[in-house]
Amino acid sequence: MSSAEKKPSKVILWSTPRSLSSALTKCLSFVPKSVIWFEPYVSAMFYGSDAHVELPGSQTKDGRDIHTQTKQIIIPDGVGFDADKCSYKWCQEQLETDYPGKNIVFVQAKARAISTRFDAIPRGYKHSFLIRHPLKVFLSWKKAIHKVMKPGTALETFKLSTESKLPSGYFFKEMYDLYQHIIENYESNPIILDADDLLTNPGGVLKAYCNSMDIPYTDDLLHWDPSDDVIMTWKISRSLLKLQKVDDFTFYDKAFTSSEFLKPTKGPSREELTEDDLQCIDFCMPYYEKMYEKRLVC
Repeated sequence: MSSAEKKPSKVILWSTPRSLSSALTKCLSFVPKSVIWFEPYVSAMFYGSDAHVELPGSQTKDGRDIHTQTKQIIIPDGVGFDADKCSYKWCQEQLETDYPGKNIVFVQAKARAISTRFDAIPRGYKHSFLIRHPLKVFLSWKKAIHKVMKPGTALETFKLSTESKLPSGYFFKEMYDLYQHIIENYESNPIILDADDLLTNPGGVLKAYCNSMDIPYTDDLLHWDPSDDVIMTWKISRSLLKLQKVDDFTFYDKAFTSSEFLKPTKGPSREELTEDDLQCIDFCMPYYEKMYEKRLVC
């Protein structure tokens, strides 16, 4: 096969929320001739004919009316796609499309969003997983979701387990179940990255990941443009783009304006956490630890 006929590397990165996936996606957006799909299954989960999860903040008296605010936001013509057509079948068909002339097709996807629709996993992809310690995931999730669900109230009174719209497996069981499904049906040893490993040694971990996934790597990928201009080139639903411009919906702010991987911060001790926080963290630790043992080590 000539270089002109070479097919792009197709890669999916599965993760929980608050795991550094958006920053990694922005980083890899600067691989030449790349196609980036941002959370297509999240759009299918929230919008379109297969929607089965309510958008956080759109159905509570305490939360802001997210839908009303997004309708007032204008996205430039030609940017993104209409979320109303984003069914699971549509996502699968789009991801399985050929992309001649491209080096990579990279898909950022949440495990929770595909957890009830394994039939919609696209063919022809190499699968990878990004994990992060549950303590850091849930403290970050709590801060972000609290602004949407209970604006104006004290963070310490917010209950992760009952008020933050967690799925039944608290994100981590959904990801571990997907991991097992991938092993049993697609590939026996999908790559697992740990977020703190990536932050501690970005050059080594990113290079090893790219080599494992057939993604062209150079050290130029360790620093990138801090503006969010590249986001406008992604294949992302217009509805998700609008959400990022809503007051208090700050889920992607840091990632979209990032320019490098920063050193990891130390989390609080267990004594500083609430019983509710610990309930979520302790439920998820066994799933995290099983995947952590299999992670890519440099």
